[in-house]
Amino acid sequence: MNRFTAILASTALWFSLGPNAFAADIYFNPGGGGEPNSCGEVSNEIPTVTTSVGTVNGADGRNLRCITDIDALRLTLHKAGLCTSAPDTNDPSADWADKCVFIIDDATGIEFTVTEASTSAIPAEKIDLSGLVEATYTHAILMVGNSVKTKMNAKFAEDFRGANGNGAFCYSINAVTPGNAPALADLAVNCVANEAAMIAAGDHDFSEKVFETFQTGPATHVASRTATNGDRIHLFKDLNVKATVASNGSASDATKVVGVMEMASPAVLSAASATFNAGFQLSDQGQIRFSGSGACAPAGLGGATGCISSMRNYGVGFRVTIE
Repeated sequence: MNRFTAILASTALWFSLGPNAFAADIYFNPGGGGEPNSCGEVSNEIPTVTTSVGTVNGADGRNLRCITDIDALRLTLHKAGLCTSAPDTNDPSADWADKCVFIIDDATGIEFTVTEASTSAIPAEKIDLSGLVEATYTHAILMVGNSVKTKMNAKFAEDFRGANGNGAFCYSINAVTPGNAPALADLAVNCVANEAAMIAAGDHDFSEKVFETFQTGPATHVASRTATNGDRIHLFKDLNVKATVASNGSASDATKVVGVMEMASPAVLSAASATFNAGFQLSDQGQIRFSGSGACAPAGLGGATGCISSMRNYGVGFRVTIE
């Protein structure tokens, strides 16, 4: 056991969600794609939705999304590590043994749920700091299960359509995130008049997004891509082997998602280091996805502006501080 382990072994990873959580250096966005704007809440209400094309209605409506807070996130963590340089951009497993130190490496996976009002510590026996040496760590690497579940709700200044009908207060339900042109029954949210109606209904739950491919075009699917913020994201078959994805999206053996993120401020471990803190920050990481075409065209919704197709996570922040 090296001397850094002796200094740092009592520390633990921790998780937090909400406005008081620390700011993340980098974000892991499994979906990649463009960067949505903030939903722009005013007094906890999202104002009338406007877009670059004027309204939610029309073909462009299916691509609209905005960023807000989430109530809870549920996922399975398999690996978390620090790297002295970026792993291979096509397949990080090709050289991560030479460049990275995994402080968590768990085949079964560590399942956890984080809420705004609570933190969840990873058991100390799941954390291994013995590989850390004096070095400057420039990148972080995470591996999670390819099923990510999110629980969130939002109040709007106008009515939207959910799976159960119209309302200005929409919330996630136990459903799988639909595609870009969903049928009304496939929407992963319900919409009601207010929060009290949601509580009375008793069906506010986690919706699920399963990542099997990354779609980069109308008929193009890949196992790796670069998110807009520069993170490299990959689908993996298991803990060490990258997934195989059919180019038309018809087949995939993915069960994990790996994110490689460059730190805004490198973590420097030296002989003077006395504390080590690592964790996730999830505030402002909920994504609301709209749809305004097909079954969700306003003309057929009885007064609703369009549909809320899903409420799910947008990214996961990871930060390391060494002092």
